[in-house]
Amino acid sequence: MIYLDNAATSKVFSEIIQNVKLWSEEFFANPNSIHPDGQKSRRAIEQVRYFFSDYFGCKPEEIIFTSCATESNNTIIKGLAEKFPSKDEILISPIEHKSVLYPVMYLKRKGFKVRFLKIDKSGRIDLDDLRKKLSNKTLFVGVIHVNNETGVIQDIKAVGEICRENGVLFFSDIVQSFGRIDIPFSYIDFFSVSGHKINAPKGIGFLRKTGEIIPLLHGGGQEFGIRSGTENVIGILSIREALGIWLKRKEDFIKRSKKLENILVKQLKEYIPEIKIVSEGYKVPYITTAIFPEVKGQDMVMALGRAGVEVSSGSACSTGSPTPSHVLLSYGFSEEEALRGIRFSFGIETKEEDIIEAVEKTVEIYKKLKKFTGFSL
Repeated sequence: MIYLDNAATSKVFSEIIQNVKLWSEEFFANPNSIHPDGQKSRRAIEQVRYFFSDYFGCKPEEIIFTSCATESNNTIIKGLAEKFPSKDEILISPIEHKSVLYPVMYLKRKGFKVRFLKIDKSGRIDLDDLRKKLSNKTLFVGVIHVNNETGVIQDIKAVGEICRENGVLFFSDIVQSFGRIDIPFSYIDFFSVSGHKINAPKGIGFLRKTGEIIPLLHGGGQEFGIRSGTENVIGILSIREALGIWLKRKEDFIKRSKKLENILVKQLKEYIPEIKIVSEGYKVPYITTAIFPEVKGQDMVMALGRAGVEVSSGSACSTGSPTPSHVLLSYGFSEEEALRGIRFSFGIETKEEDIIEAVEKTVEIYKKLKKFTGFSL
């Protein structure tokens, strides 16, 4: 099986799998217990927290461990809204992950004003539009760093500078960039991270905060009162281990991904001249979305899966839904075109032969499906 859906999730590193059993035996106790084994688990968590705070250049108490980026995003967005109810305006990009869009829309139903920032043809934020829309009522500006469907990179340093000049908080979902490309952390006030996108197990993530927020969960008061619930000690150790591995391999990964992307795009265009590659400019090389002529993306995904190639039609959270990608619609594609998008995303183990074989099967299946346009396999 050729796995090209790493933007949805990634295979857990073998090193982590080997360590999980050892960690589970050594750090089994509740880290909130005051007996020796409990405090052993607590020390393990705090060592990881200090590692991340040193990496980001922030205070340890600004790192809050959660279960995933969706929880982190909800905690930040709703927590800020409750903390600063007098600021009732939110500025976000129209291409955010749904775990950002949905809580923002929830706040809109509660009376908040939501204003979407303009994006240019390449999918990047219009900075002049951002400047014009900022006001003293703006609660925060939310701009995803790397888009999960297209791979487009936003200039979050510039966005952060504009926000800081105007005294407005800046929040960014950095899930698809964390560990893989350089991130100007000091320009972001709040951000979210997910472990399973960098080859850690599912069920672990964290957020970084620079100020007070009202907690989403109440109960035990863990994580400085921001995230109640017994901490996932094994997950916390795993995400630290995963980042350590990525920091050693990311330069090679980006170099190899550029080569793989060139092969993918060149061959797809050669065999299917009418194909449209989304945002070929300022983007990461490990996420590429293509619009296939006349054939539905979901049909391609299912047929490719049966042929041994696993890809995605839009974001993983939308798989199975007939609704066109809101990201592709924001880029100016029609609903019909947005339903024909396929995302290819590379992982740390993706090889050149994987891409060559995947393209061959993709072209073969596309030609077969094209003969039955309008029918779903």
